[in-house]
Amino acid sequence: MTINNFLLEEKVGRLMVRLSLPAISGMIIYSLFSLVDTFFVAQLGIQALAAVTLCIPIEILLISVGSATGVGITSLLSRTLGQENYFRADNIAWHGLTICVLYGFLFSWLGVTNVDHLLQLFGVSPELYALCRQYLSIILLGSLFVFIPMTCGNILQGEGNTSLPMYTSLAAIILNVILDPILIFGWGPVAPMGLAGAAWASVVAQAFCSVIALVTMYRSRVYLSWSVRNFRPDIQVLVGIYQVGLPTLLMEMVSVVILVFFNKVLMSFGSVAVAVMGIFSRIRSLFYTPVFGLTQGAMPIIGFAYGAGNHDRVKEAIIKATIVSLIFVTAGWLAMQFNSQWLMERFTSDPELIDAGMACMHVATLCLPVMGPIIILGSALQAMGYGVSAMVLSVIRQAIFFIPSILVLSHWWGLNGIWLAFSVSEFLSAILSLAFLVHLWQGLYPARRSPRLLLLRPGNLMHRMAAWLRW
Repeated sequence: MTINNFLLEEKVGRLMVRLSLPAISGMIIYSLFSLVDTFFVAQLGIQALAAVTLCIPIEILLISVGSATGVGITSLLSRTLGQENYFRADNIAWHGLTICVLYGFLFSWLGVTNVDHLLQLFGVSPELYALCRQYLSIILLGSLFVFIPMTCGNILQGEGNTSLPMYTSLAAIILNVILDPILIFGWGPVAPMGLAGAAWASVVAQAFCSVIALVTMYRSRVYLSWSVRNFRPDIQVLVGIYQVGLPTLLMEMVSVVILVFFNKVLMSFGSVAVAVMGIFSRIRSLFYTPVFGLTQGAMPIIGFAYGAGNHDRVKEAIIKATIVSLIFVTAGWLAMQFNSQWLMERFTSDPELIDAGMACMHVATLCLPVMGPIIILGSALQAMGYGVSAMVLSVIRQAIFFIPSILVLSHWWGLNGIWLAFSVSEFLSAILSLAFLVHLWQGLYPARRSPRLLLLRPGNLMHRMAAWLRW
């Protein structure tokens, strides 16, 4: 096992670039290929695109369970490695892998036995029920192959390796895009399968990714030995994982419930509104992906430094990540505000869909740039083990700000009011996040030392700013 302290000793700016750049590049390419996947589904018609959009909450439920547990694994693993407790780190990784296998079998069982109940629970409309059932049954059957790559990626990120998870995910999405037209429209001896073909393309690609991820995780280990002798069922390890993971899971579950409610409101405006949301959510995700890639580089640095008690390094990492995230999301804001027609025309030639999509992008992204710093703050809280604080911030944004905004604004302005609810909730969330950041910042200073007094000392503020901005 190779032991080095690059997470604690290398300059923060250089290390963040090294860890984040592969993740950012891979996630952008991944999102671009996901847009291609959406393009193929859109060729089947508005109803097919709407059906996939209505299945998104259930797919998000799978991803949320895996990612929430994965965040707990990454946070606990990086903090444990920062304390140089390598035996316990091995045990944490083994627990993570075991949990993901159990999740996979649970959701596959749900897909085989309870898919109709799930669709009813998530409020799928009768006209789209058959399409949704056809697609979702296949996706849930392959649930195991969703969880394995995610968990392996989180374990690698906990060790400070952010590039390999992205490469394996990228290989999967490329295979998915190759299989999409073959299975959806048919090619040679392969009969056209329609929407079922899109689902099978995803499952086959994820199975391929699972094999690659397992091999990569073992062969590219840095701190972990992966010795079976180090695996000991330990309730404290589970508590440590879910101390961060459970609040994150609850936060994600709230997101799913709100998305179900949101889809039901959208369905009252027809299939075009649902289809617009399907396209808009993919485009918006494309511009969020650099920030999510950035968090994959920042979380190990923050967690490792926090575990080692180096709070100045924690603050520097937060500041740098916040500035870069603001730049990334502002670029997306400019694209959706001033090039919305071009973006919509990449997916459809339907004039009604294009006009509705343009209106959505203009109104729903008014305050989009603030989402970059908000995402960074949530990830920093999780990396430091403050999962409950991250959950509270997210739940208030969605349940307290977003839902009432939808109810009030849709009553006044119809569909445009729904789109405006995005901007209103993001503006209010920015104010709330600033209060969370101030509280977090004060907690990173030693007792009896006021951060305000320290910054007011002659030259200290300029010195701090120069250190935070130096890459």
